Amino acid sequence: MNVIQIMLHKVTLGMTLAEDVYKGTQLLMQKGTVIDNEALNILRYSSIVSVAVYGMDLNQKNTPSVEVPQQTHSEKVRKSESFKIFEEHFQESTENFSYTLTDIATKNGEVNIDNLFESANEIMAGETNTYHLMDILSNIRYFDDSTYAHSLNVAMLANIFGRWLHLGERDLKILTVAGMLHDIGKVLMPPEIIKKPGALTPEEYQIIKTHPLKGYQLLKSKNVDENIARAALMHHEKCDGTGYPIGLKQNKIHEIAKLITIVDIYEAMTANRCYRAALCPFDVIKMFEDEGYTKYDPKYLVPFLHGISDTYLHNTVLLNDGRKGEIIMTNKNQVSRPSIMSGTSYIDLTYHPELKIVAIL
Repeated sequence: MNVIQIMLHKVTLGMTLAEDVYKGTQLLMQKGTVIDNEALNILRYSSIVSVAVYGMDLNQKNTPSVEVPQQTHSEKVRKSESFKIFEEHFQESTENFSYTLTDIATKNGEVNIDNLFESANEIMAGETNTYHLMDILSNIRYFDDSTYAHSLNVAMLANIFGRWLHLGERDLKILTVAGMLHDIGKVLMPPEIIKKPGALTPEEYQIIKTHPLKGYQLLKSKNVDENIARAALMHHEKCDGTGYPIGLKQNKIHEIAKLITIVDIYEAMTANRCYRAALCPFDVIKMFEDEGYTKYDPKYLVPFLHGISDTYLHNTVLLNDGRKGEIIMTNKNQVSRPSIMSGTSYIDLTYHPELKIVAIL
């Protein structure tokens, strides 16, 4: 039987893998696996570009029958009416927001905080359940990795985070708009650097590191609320002084900027980029646990990580040993290691250091 390499979007149900599929050194799927809906989800959310399959006999009229598994949580979300409405608003708003941000940065446009906040609210369609909103947002963020889409994502994540912190209406508006405008300095960066698919050179990185200051200067020139301007200036600062552009430490970093920094990093690392695939949210949570409590303010980081882990309750996940299961309990002391039900097996990842979640299905 012939072996052919095909792009993932051309894979159809019933095809059989002709080679093992790896993500890095991690075996995702074995040779001989018959592709069903669940297998397609694993490949898709592991950012696999192409696979080797056995070529089908062109004279064969019938494809192998495949038992369609029960829908995963993510599949149900993506097929829901609320997701479709959100997707439509998101795509339309991203285009409009790109014009707004460019107009502010390069054409002397004014900054209207109320209008910006309202545009974010329109995308969220008045959704009051933050966990449902996170479900939707987690399933739509693969559509676009531009500065504009990233900024909208950060704004909505910041809005959710602010609600977890029980912020008042005024503070929530400031936080949301700060998320929308935190990267406005990137609009002033050379496009060949912003859109570069590979690693930046040291010289290019030094140029990119000027975007917080440029964004701050731009917003100050338009008399934007100081909280929003400082978030733009300080969203790459770290509490241990290792950030940029100034190298500020804990008590010198603006409170709004501390919130935006956490959300900005989480969004960037869990979304696909032109130069790398998205990281699993639990890998990012683990990174925050390992080094975050010195770099980011614990009074914000702890509730953020707890909120994120709660969001993934009842989601289907893939473990590094190939097993799949449902997250049934979070772990407040070690957020990256929840408890999972896989078939009839209860797995508390706290007691299984050899296991970890590698994908949300």
